Amino acid sequence: MSTTGSYWSRFAQGRLSRRRALTGAAGLGIGAAALSLVGCGGGGDGGGGSGGSASTQDEGTPKPGGTYTSAFTGPFAGVDPHNSVYGGSGLVPLGYNYLLRTSLLAPQEGVIFDLAEAQELAADRVTTTFKIRQNVMINPNGTTVPARALDSEDVKLSFERVLNPAAASNGFSWLNEWVDKMDTPDRNTFRIVTKAPYAWVINNVGNNLYSAIVPKEWLTHADLRKTIVGGGPFLLKELTEGSQAVMDKNPTYWQSGKPYLDRYVLKTFADLAAHRTAFLAGQVDYYPAANPDEAKEILNSRKDVVYFQDPNFGFNSFWMNVRVKPWDDARVRRAVSRAINRDEYIQLISRGAGTPAGIIVPTMTGYALPQDELKTKLQPFNVQDAKQLFEAAGVKEFSVTHPTSSNMVDYVNIFVRQMQAAGVTVKPDPQDAGTWVAGYFQSRLTASLSLNQEYANPDFALHWYVTNGITGNGRYDTGFSDPEVDAAVKKAAGTLDETQRKAAYLEAQRVIYAKDPPFLNFFNKPTDSVLIKALKGVHRGVGSLATAFFPGYWLDRA
Repeated sequence: MSTTGSYWSRFAQGRLSRRRALTGAAGLGIGAAALSLVGCGGGGDGGGGSGGSASTQDEGTPKPGGTYTSAFTGPFAGVDPHNSVYGGSGLVPLGYNYLLRTSLLAPQEGVIFDLAEAQELAADRVTTTFKIRQNVMINPNGTTVPARALDSEDVKLSFERVLNPAAASNGFSWLNEWVDKMDTPDRNTFRIVTKAPYAWVINNVGNNLYSAIVPKEWLTHADLRKTIVGGGPFLLKELTEGSQAVMDKNPTYWQSGKPYLDRYVLKTFADLAAHRTAFLAGQVDYYPAANPDEAKEILNSRKDVVYFQDPNFGFNSFWMNVRVKPWDDARVRRAVSRAINRDEYIQLISRGAGTPAGIIVPTMTGYALPQDELKTKLQPFNVQDAKQLFEAAGVKEFSVTHPTSSNMVDYVNIFVRQMQAAGVTVKPDPQDAGTWVAGYFQSRLTASLSLNQEYANPDFALHWYVTNGITGNGRYDTGFSDPEVDAAVKKAAGTLDETQRKAAYLEAQRVIYAKDPPFLNFFNKPTDSVLIKALKGVHRGVGSLATAFFPGYWLDRA
């Protein structure tokens, strides 16, 4: 096995921490709306996060049984295993398996195996082999899909679906660009061969948004987007749009005795006010506070809850479609960037808890540009410059679409005021979350204030700026394309040595800024999670890795 570069020495060898070697693990995932699964922030401020009390502490002997109820704002929007958004992205990781899971936010957790029980990078640095666990059974499902063990063919066909442009999966970009072939030497072996060394193979095959392993019989089923048939820890029993989803424990889950919870309920609310009301009334067990002040206020109203603040990779952004005016004009994009005062967003929305975000968020340590460089050179706040640029481009007003879910209206109010200070009138176009995300998905919007899911590695994050956009197949695409940017991003992703790779990503971001990018991030803030004290076994500070530990959550209720 090759150990070239610190990335491979830390991740690709599949080393387990001592604690997890003793307790076992499952590889699952988490999306922006799904952060509520584990009492995580993010529904109100972009993706990523963690919550709950650290499982490294002595919390007593786990007790089986009970129901944990969480919530989010917005639609479920279906449960497609490879392109779900909003609430659906939180159900998929609990119903399906993943080969394994890792997180840049929590490298101390190492590799968490699920359907794969081992993996190895060959000396050629392009061949990664996964050994498939033989006792991961498809759950009892009441369909024509047999309750059999998942195998390597299920893995290969699942990734081939992701590679199909028609599936519109975020994972299309890396598979299409980097993978030479995928094969199955036998039913318990799956191999990926890349065209060249690629730093993010292990991170991507465990990505919660696009790497679910689906039974081959289910991949072409008409109900693939409506319900879940997999081998994960929970069975989807009910999904009622506008109301709730109900998941029951999988009695044939491969980890004996888990999950501990009998039932998981995910409710949906129209807005955070309704979510907060339900939480204060004890109807749900989790609330994503907008900031520390709100979290502490809630602590005074409900004594059976606890508050945690944790780092995350999340952010909200401003998206521009360069195919249409005025966003095809680099001066206009630069004007918006100069008119944005990120410190005001931080003070008003999160009460000072947060850091201005560049193209890569500051919590992605070593990959994010220094704050002083961002502030003085790359995205400075300068109203006078913005005003002159808008005037030179002849822009006096523009419209901005935004979803009505989450706390997006707070961003809208600040954005409108800041653009007005630069001499431009912004006309907000509020849309219900389902309508908005459909337009965003199909790249039909002109400009939008946008919620985002967690971009689990810098390659994923920088694909907002490469040709064909974040998914690689034109979905959510700004239309921006520049060969110098494409080359810089690809060079960084193909660098295995960690020190050299970080330097390459810093340079790639500088190249992007020189092109006046059409996707601008506001700020990155810690999650402010308020959840019931009775929920035990929760890991904190692990971002999208959070549901890897969900089968081990348990309730200690009187």
